[in-house]
Amino acid sequence: MERYWQIEKVNLKNNIPIHAAVCVLMLLLSPFLMGVANLGAQDSAKVLEMYVALTGIVLIPPVFLPEQDHDIRELIFSKYTDSQVVYLIRLLGNIFLLAFMLSVYIGMLRYHGCEFPAGKYFCGTLAEMFFLGGLGLFFYGLSDNFVIGYMVPIVYYIAAVGGGEKYLRMFYPFSMVRGSYDEKVWLLAAAALLAGAGIRIRCRKR
Repeated sequence: MERYWQIEKVNLKNNIPIHAAVCVLMLLLSPFLMGVANLGAQDSAKVLEMYVALTGIVLIPPVFLPEQDHDIRELIFSKYTDSQVVYLIRLLGNIFLLAFMLSVYIGMLRYHGCEFPAGKYFCGTLAEMFFLGGLGLFFYGLSDNFVIGYMVPIVYYIAAVGGGEKYLRMFYPFSMVRGSYDEKVWLLAAAALLAGAGIRIRCRKR
């Protein structure tokens, strides 16, 4: 257990701070970019799904970033701890960090008089965060290119904003805005598959 905690400590110290700072900055800027006071359920869902969930793209794909240097990658693969375990610990740590930031943000919305089912919106938004980030993680692992890991979920997001509900169906990321929650279950399942496949592919590329 101590060994696993050391992996996460290194991740928090060396890999995540800049990306976490970008996420915090995005959340702090939201009151200046959109209304966050006295919102109803639909408008609160719009803020969470169409803005806050973007932090998943920022924080999850960097799971592979330290090994972008092939010398470091070889060192990681030569250690006793399985590289898949290293990536999984980083991934879980980043998801917990996203969950913490999301919970603080939802608390802020409720403090400012927004009315919505907090628990349900928390889970739905976190599922979307994980999906968008997992999409980036998969394509980062597949292409071994950090930029592609960011660009693919951004393109997916833009397609969804541009009227993708008709084509994305159960994988439409903004379903809570129209009062539907079933899509979040599909997004969560897809996120787990994408992240797992991305880690597996990455570990096979030595």
